[in-house]
Amino acid sequence: MQFNNNATVREIVMRMPNATRVLEKMGIDYCCGGTRPITEACQAAGVTVAEVAQSLEQLDGGNHVSGGSKDWQAESLTALATHIVNKHHNFTREELDSIEPLLAKVCSVYGERAPELLQIQSRVLELKGELLPHMKKEENVLFPYIAQMENAIGSGQPVPVPMFGTVCNPVRMMMAEHDTAGDLLRSIRLLSNDFNPPADGCVSYQTLYRRLQELEQDLHQHIHLENNILFPRAIEIEG
Repeated sequence: MQFNNNATVREIVMRMPNATRVLEKMGIDYCCGGTRPITEACQAAGVTVAEVAQSLEQLDGGNHVSGGSKDWQAESLTALATHIVNKHHNFTREELDSIEPLLAKVCSVYGERAPELLQIQSRVLELKGELLPHMKKEENVLFPYIAQMENAIGSGQPVPVPMFGTVCNPVRMMMAEHDTAGDLLRSIRLLSNDFNPPADGCVSYQTLYRRLQELEQDLHQHIHLENNILFPRAIEIEG
Protein backbone atom coordinates (compact mmCIF):
# COMPACT_ATOMS: atom_id res chain seq x y z
CA MET A 1 0.00 0.00 0.00
CA GLN A 2 1.35 3.40 -0.95
CA PHE A 3 0.81 6.29 1.43
CA ASN A 4 0.69 9.94 0.59
CA ASN A 5 2.94 11.68 3.11
CA ASN A 6 0.01 13.95 3.96
CA ALA A 7 -2.39 11.05 4.63
CA THR A 8 -3.55 10.97 8.24
CA VAL A 9 -3.77 7.89 10.42
CA ARG A 10 -7.54 8.34 10.46
CA GLU A 11 -7.70 8.30 6.66
CA ILE A 12 -5.80 5.03 6.61
CA VAL A 13 -8.06 3.27 9.13
CA MET A 14 -11.11 4.62 7.32
CA ARG A 15 -9.89 2.95 4.11
CA MET A 16 -8.86 -0.24 5.94
CA PRO A 17 -10.78 -0.81 9.21
CA ASN A 18 -8.74 -3.81 10.35
CA ALA A 19 -5.53 -1.77 10.01
CA THR A 20 -6.01 -0.93 13.69
CA ARG A 21 -4.55 -4.35 14.56
CA VAL A 22 -1.30 -3.52 12.76
CA LEU A 23 -1.13 0.00 14.17
CA GLU A 24 -1.76 -1.28 17.70
CA LYS A 25 1.06 -3.80 17.39
CA MET A 26 3.45 -1.14 16.09
CA GLY A 27 2.57 1.34 18.82
CA ILE A 28 0.99 3.88 16.47
CA ASP A 29 -1.72 6.02 18.08
CA TYR A 30 -4.79 5.63 15.85
CA CYS A 31 -7.41 6.83 18.35
CA CYS A 32 -6.44 10.15 19.96
CA GLY A 33 -3.73 10.69 17.33
CA GLY A 34 -5.89 9.99 14.29
CA THR A 35 -5.39 13.46 12.81
CA ARG A 36 -1.58 13.14 12.61
CA PRO A 37 0.08 12.46 9.24
CA ILE A 38 1.16 8.83 8.96
CA THR A 39 4.79 9.90 8.52
CA GLU A 40 4.71 11.83 11.80
CA ALA A 41 2.94 8.98 13.62
CA CYS A 42 5.50 6.46 12.36
CA GLN A 43 8.37 8.66 13.46
CA ALA A 44 6.88 8.99 16.96
CA ALA A 45 6.50 5.18 17.18
CA GLY A 46 10.02 4.49 15.88
CA VAL A 47 8.92 2.63 12.74
CA THR A 48 9.04 3.47 9.04
CA VAL A 49 6.15 4.06 6.68
CA ALA A 50 7.51 1.22 4.55
CA GLU A 51 7.26 -1.20 7.49
CA VAL A 52 3.67 -0.19 8.14
CA ALA A 53 2.77 -0.46 4.45
CA GLN A 54 4.30 -3.93 4.20
CA SER A 55 2.40 -5.15 7.28
CA LEU A 56 -0.88 -3.80 5.92
CA GLU A 57 -0.29 -5.53 2.57
CA GLN A 58 0.18 -8.83 4.41
CA LEU A 59 -2.91 -8.31 6.55
CA ASP A 60 -5.58 -10.66 5.26
CA GLY A 61 -4.16 -10.55 1.76
CA GLY A 62 -5.00 -6.86 1.51
CA ASN A 63 -8.73 -7.41 2.15
CA HIS A 64 -9.74 -4.09 3.66
CA VAL A 65 -12.75 -5.19 5.66
CA SER A 66 -11.97 -8.74 6.69
CA GLY A 67 -10.71 -10.39 9.84
CA GLY A 68 -13.76 -9.48 11.90
CA SER A 69 -13.26 -5.72 11.61
CA LYS A 70 -16.64 -4.30 10.72
CA ASP A 71 -16.87 -1.28 8.47
CA TRP A 72 -18.81 1.01 10.81
CA GLN A 73 -18.94 3.77 8.21
CA ALA A 74 -21.58 1.69 6.44
CA GLU A 75 -23.76 1.31 9.57
CA SER A 76 -26.13 3.76 11.24
CA LEU A 77 -24.83 6.02 13.98
CA THR A 78 -27.42 4.54 16.33
CA ALA A 79 -26.06 1.04 15.69
CA LEU A 80 -22.50 2.22 16.22
CA ALA A 81 -23.34 3.98 19.49
CA THR A 82 -25.16 0.87 20.73
CA HIS A 83 -22.13 -1.25 19.84
CA ILE A 84 -19.80 1.11 21.70
CA VAL A 85 -21.92 0.92 24.84
CA ASN A 86 -22.53 -2.84 24.76
CA LYS A 87 -19.01 -3.89 23.84
CA HIS A 88 -16.66 -1.17 25.07
CA HIS A 89 -18.39 0.78 27.84
CA ASN A 90 -19.51 -2.37 29.62
CA PHE A 91 -16.08 -3.98 29.25
CA THR A 92 -14.35 -0.86 30.59
CA ARG A 93 -16.57 -0.70 33.68
CA GLU A 94 -16.17 -4.41 34.43
CA GLU A 95 -12.40 -4.37 33.94
CA LEU A 96 -11.79 -1.26 36.03
CA ASP A 97 -13.90 -2.70 38.85
CA SER A 98 -12.03 -6.01 38.84
CA ILE A 99 -8.53 -4.60 38.20
CA GLU A 100 -8.75 -2.28 41.20
CA PRO A 101 -8.70 -5.03 43.92
CA LEU A 102 -6.15 -7.07 41.95
CA LEU A 103 -3.88 -4.03 41.78
CA ALA A 104 -4.32 -3.41 45.52
CA LYS A 105 -3.33 -7.02 46.22
CA VAL A 106 -0.18 -6.83 44.08
CA CYS A 107 0.76 -3.47 45.61
CA SER A 108 0.43 -4.87 49.12
CA VAL A 109 2.99 -7.60 48.34
CA TYR A 110 5.40 -5.86 45.93
CA GLY A 111 4.81 -2.15 46.56
CA GLU A 112 7.91 -1.55 48.68
CA ARG A 113 10.39 -3.10 46.23
CA ALA A 114 8.48 -1.99 43.10
CA PRO A 115 7.32 1.58 43.86
CA GLU A 116 6.17 2.02 40.25
CA LEU A 117 3.20 -0.18 41.20
CA LEU A 118 1.93 2.53 43.52
CA GLN A 119 2.20 5.04 40.69
CA ILE A 120 0.32 2.66 38.38
CA GLN A 121 -2.35 2.30 41.05
CA SER A 122 -2.71 6.08 41.23
CA ARG A 123 -3.02 6.34 37.43
CA VAL A 124 -5.60 3.53 37.24
CA LEU A 125 -7.75 5.17 39.92
CA GLU A 126 -7.48 8.47 38.07
CA LEU A 127 -8.42 6.74 34.81
CA LYS A 128 -11.47 5.21 36.49
CA GLY A 129 -12.45 8.59 37.91
CA GLU A 130 -12.23 10.09 34.42
CA LEU A 131 -13.94 7.34 32.43
CA LEU A 132 -16.97 6.47 34.56
CA PRO A 133 -18.62 9.94 34.41
CA HIS A 134 -17.40 10.34 30.82
CA MET A 135 -19.23 7.22 29.66
CA LYS A 136 -22.34 8.19 31.60
CA LYS A 137 -22.46 11.57 29.82
CA GLU A 138 -22.19 9.84 26.47
CA GLU A 139 -24.90 7.30 27.31
CA ASN A 140 -27.35 9.76 28.90
CA VAL A 141 -26.85 12.86 26.75
CA LEU A 142 -24.71 12.66 23.62
CA PHE A 143 -25.59 9.25 22.19
CA PRO A 144 -29.38 9.69 22.65
CA TYR A 145 -29.19 13.05 20.85
CA ILE A 146 -27.23 11.54 17.97
CA ALA A 147 -29.91 8.83 17.65
CA GLN A 148 -32.71 11.44 17.75
CA MET A 149 -30.93 13.54 15.13
CA GLU A 150 -30.39 10.55 12.85
CA ASN A 151 -34.01 9.40 13.21
CA ALA A 152 -35.33 12.91 12.48
CA ILE A 153 -33.24 13.19 9.31
CA GLY A 154 -34.26 9.70 8.21
CA SER A 155 -37.95 10.51 8.57
CA GLY A 156 -37.73 13.97 7.04
CA GLN A 157 -38.50 15.74 10.33
CA PRO A 158 -36.77 18.84 11.75
CA VAL A 159 -33.67 18.07 13.75
CA PRO A 160 -34.29 18.70 17.48
CA VAL A 161 -32.40 21.62 18.97
CA PRO A 162 -30.26 20.31 21.85
CA MET A 163 -29.71 22.11 25.14
CA PHE A 164 -25.99 22.24 24.32
CA GLY A 165 -26.57 24.24 21.12
CA THR A 166 -24.69 22.06 18.66
CA VAL A 167 -23.32 18.53 18.76
CA CYS A 168 -19.85 20.05 18.28
CA ASN A 169 -19.83 21.23 21.90
CA PRO A 170 -20.15 17.86 23.71
CA VAL A 171 -18.00 16.20 21.03
CA ARG A 172 -15.21 18.69 21.75
CA MET A 173 -15.50 17.92 25.47
CA MET A 174 -15.55 14.15 24.95
CA MET A 175 -12.47 14.30 22.72
CA ALA A 176 -10.59 16.37 25.30
CA GLU A 177 -11.45 13.75 27.91
CA HIS A 178 -10.25 11.04 25.52
CA ASP A 179 -6.92 12.86 25.34
CA THR A 180 -6.68 12.77 29.14
CA ALA A 181 -7.42 9.04 29.17
CA GLY A 182 -4.84 8.49 26.43
CA ASP A 183 -2.18 10.30 28.48
CA LEU A 184 -2.96 8.11 31.50
CA LEU A 185 -2.75 4.94 29.40
CA ARG A 186 0.65 5.96 28.05
CA SER A 187 1.86 6.65 31.58
CA ILE A 188 0.68 3.22 32.78
CA ARG A 189 2.42 1.52 29.86
CA LEU A 190 5.66 3.38 30.58
CA LEU A 191 5.57 2.63 34.31
CA SER A 192 4.86 -1.07 33.66
CA ASN A 193 7.75 -1.42 31.18
CA ASP A 194 5.31 -2.10 28.35
CA PHE A 195 3.30 -4.42 30.61
CA ASN A 196 6.28 -6.71 31.27
CA PRO A 197 6.22 -8.00 34.87
CA PRO A 198 9.49 -8.91 36.59
CA ALA A 199 10.76 -12.46 36.10
CA ASP A 200 9.98 -13.33 39.73
CA GLY A 201 6.48 -11.81 39.62
CA CYS A 202 3.72 -14.07 40.87
CA VAL A 203 0.67 -15.14 38.86
CA SER A 204 -1.32 -12.17 40.20
CA TYR A 205 1.42 -9.77 39.06
CA GLN A 206 1.45 -11.32 35.58
CA THR A 207 -2.34 -11.32 35.41
CA LEU A 208 -2.49 -7.66 36.42
CA TYR A 209 -0.19 -6.55 33.62
CA ARG A 210 -1.96 -8.72 31.06
CA ARG A 211 -5.34 -7.25 32.00
CA LEU A 212 -4.01 -3.69 31.98
CA GLN A 213 -2.75 -4.29 28.45
CA GLU A 214 -6.12 -5.73 27.39
CA LEU A 215 -7.85 -2.68 28.89
CA GLU A 216 -5.51 -0.39 26.94
CA GLN A 217 -6.16 -2.22 23.66
CA ASP A 218 -9.93 -2.11 24.13
CA LEU A 219 -9.86 1.59 25.04
CA HIS A 220 -7.82 2.33 21.92
CA GLN A 221 -10.48 0.67 19.75
CA HIS A 222 -13.27 2.31 21.76
CA ILE A 223 -11.83 5.82 21.39
CA HIS A 224 -11.04 5.22 17.72
CA LEU A 225 -14.68 4.38 16.97
CA GLU A 226 -15.83 7.60 18.62
CA ASN A 227 -13.12 10.06 17.56
CA ASN A 228 -12.67 8.85 13.99
CA ILE A 229 -16.14 7.62 13.00
CA LEU A 230 -19.06 8.43 15.32
CA PHE A 231 -18.23 12.04 16.14
CA PRO A 232 -17.19 13.23 12.64
CA ARG A 233 -20.28 11.63 11.10
CA ALA A 234 -22.56 13.18 13.75
CA ILE A 235 -21.10 16.63 13.05
CA GLU A 236 -21.50 16.05 9.32
CA ILE A 237 -25.18 15.06 9.44
CA GLU A 238 -26.00 17.91 11.82
CA GLY A 239 -24.50 20.28 9.27
